[in-house]
Parts: sequence; C-alpha cells; structure tokens
Amino acid sequence: MKDHEIYQKIGELLWSIMPKEATEIYFIGDIYSEHYSGGAEWLLKNGNIESFPFGERADEIEENIRELMAELRSLEMFVEKWTNYKITLTEEGKFNAEFAYIPEEDHWPTLYMRRVSDLKEEELDQYYIPVEEWKKRVALREQNKL
Repeated sequence: MKDHEIYQKIGELLWSIMPKEATEIYFIGDIYSEHYSGGAEWLLKNGNIESFPFGERADEIEENIRELMAELRSLEMFVEKWTNYKITLTEEGKFNAEFAYIPEEDHWPTLYMRRVSDLKEEELDQYYIPVEEWKKRVALREQNKL
C-alpha cells in the first residue's frame, strides 16, 4: 500500500470507533524492535479525554491500526524510522499524523511523543515514572551528548 492508502484506512478505522460525543479521536502508540503498543482515546465536547473502559477496547480495530502504522513506518519515504506516533481525526473528518523519534532507552510505556529525559521532576507522577529512573535517563542523555 502507498502512504495515502494507509492513512485513508486508518482514518476509516478510527471513524468506525469514534464515539458520537467525541470532537476528536486519537490513536497514540510506539514501535520498537522488541515491542509495540498503541490505543485510542478521544476528546469530549466538555474538554475531558476518555478511552475505552477496561475489557471494552476495540481490540481488533486497534490491532489493525497498529499493523498499518508498522507498514507505514516501513515505507522508504521515512529515512529516519520514527518510534512514536499520534494520529488525530476530528468530527469534521480532518486527519493529522505526528511522528517522533524517541530512543528506546529514553522511552516509558505510559509516555508517548516525549522522552523521559524531557520531563520535569514534577511531571513524573503523571506518567508513573520513578524519580531514580528519570535521573538515570537524564544522566544517560547528558552522557551521550558528549
């Protein structure tokens, strides 16, 4: 498939699971050599962000989207192979894709599109990151700059 065909299919899949009360739906995930993840959440008119309740995820559709993202990433147009992505679809049908390169050693399972070492200490609890892990990753990033 070509990139525009992949984007079209992802948009169709997201549209199929977008709640009526949502103004935007997001699919946020990551792709690394040993693991990948991703899932949907949406913005409501009242400004709250929600996701599927435990046990009610659209597993098959989400897996299809993760597979399409892996196929997209494999295209030659992406010289640098991004590791994190965020797809947005609005209630008007507008589609947007964002990509980021987050080295695996600076990644955390609850954090997408940002490095652990980019966080401020006061943000750690929001992503369930222990202070010692954060300090290690900040030090590693500083060490690798040399």
